[in-house]
Amino acid sequence: MRSSMEITKGVQLHFIQSEKFKTNKIKVRFSAPLSEETVAGRVLTASMLETSNALYPTSQAFRERLANLYGANYSTSLSKRGLIHYLDIHLSFVRDKFLSRKNVLTEQMLDFLKATLFSPLATQEAFEEAAFEIEKKNVLTDLEAEIENHFYHAHRELSNLFYDAPAMRLPRAATVELVKRETAESSFAAFQKMLRQDQIDFFFIGDFNEVAVREKIQEFQFGARRQDLQLAYQQEYSNVLREGLEQKDVHQSIIELGYHFSAQYGDSDHLPLLVLNGLLGGFAHSKLFVNVREKESLAYTIASNFDIFSGLLRIYAGIDRSSRTKAISLIHRQISDLKRGYFTEDEIIQTKKMLKNSMLLAQDRQNTLLERTYLSSVLGRQYLSLEAWLEGVAAVEKEDIVRAANQLKLQAIYFMEGK
Repeated sequence: MRSSMEITKGVQLHFIQSEKFKTNKIKVRFSAPLSEETVAGRVLTASMLETSNALYPTSQAFRERLANLYGANYSTSLSKRGLIHYLDIHLSFVRDKFLSRKNVLTEQMLDFLKATLFSPLATQEAFEEAAFEIEKKNVLTDLEAEIENHFYHAHRELSNLFYDAPAMRLPRAATVELVKRETAESSFAAFQKMLRQDQIDFFFIGDFNEVAVREKIQEFQFGARRQDLQLAYQQEYSNVLREGLEQKDVHQSIIELGYHFSAQYGDSDHLPLLVLNGLLGGFAHSKLFVNVREKESLAYTIASNFDIFSGLLRIYAGIDRSSRTKAISLIHRQISDLKRGYFTEDEIIQTKKMLKNSMLLAQDRQNTLLERTYLSSVLGRQYLSLEAWLEGVAAVEKEDIVRAANQLKLQAIYFMEGK
């Protein structure tokens, strides 16, 4: 059973009452426009909030408090969708059913959350310097490790080539250069801006007393706010193919291709595009996997994915340097075959079955249910319920897939040339 309510303008509570899970989960989502000015400050804020606050000023004290709350978990994460940057706080803890006293643990978890937000380890104008420098160093170490992940680097390079808008090229966790510029003062200012201006969504999944929770959150005294959030990003196709080549001292070369499409969430080509991606490179029976990797042995790994909120379908493959021309040619042929309808009814049936199974399995995960609740609140009538999604996928015909395939236009190619 789901319900939503607004505490004040721009601050909403969403309840998903369920006895399916052993734990209760609370997620707090701060949403703001994706911006080079604030992204690094938000990343460092997430890191600071995850390790200490004024009540529990050391990492040890912070973790001990969580251990005393029956081994509760507390973490933060960062993500992006369209032109929105999200900072999420996650709390999970044992359901009351398994405790002798009722509603106490939920209240204690919300007190812990309140301390995180309103009693940070900071002065009036800056995060505590020593703790901040430690977290900054940790964030930089993580970012440098990600850059060493060659597929992560290739993904970023393709995005830089593909997207016109500078904000769309920004990684969810910022860049080394942006993080290095941050100070304890500038990150704290980004945190304060987040508390004052971000759209805030509280999600509660499990067994909760809605009245008690609402009263507790009202004590946080959030002010009204209104964010102009752009979930969908769409750019025009350019006739100029954008190409990038980089030589690196790596054993495996990587090819990435970015295809432009104009379909948007909920329109007539959205679900056909989903089935198309499954046929192309979403599963082990997909064309890229079978024809490029298995039959021709041209790729160590190969797959495709698409982002309905930004108009990019990405194909990526790990290949030998000498296989570049042949691999690209064969990848082009798989797209061309889809555009011409060179695929069987059996392939469509198998792809739909895989998509359905993946979706139904995902319903057993709390995070999936929370994310669907979020999209429902943001998209309103446009949102595809589980039933509408399943019916829509089942109804996709061959001609729908061909129509969706003919939207795909190659916009960018990036090649990381290894040894």
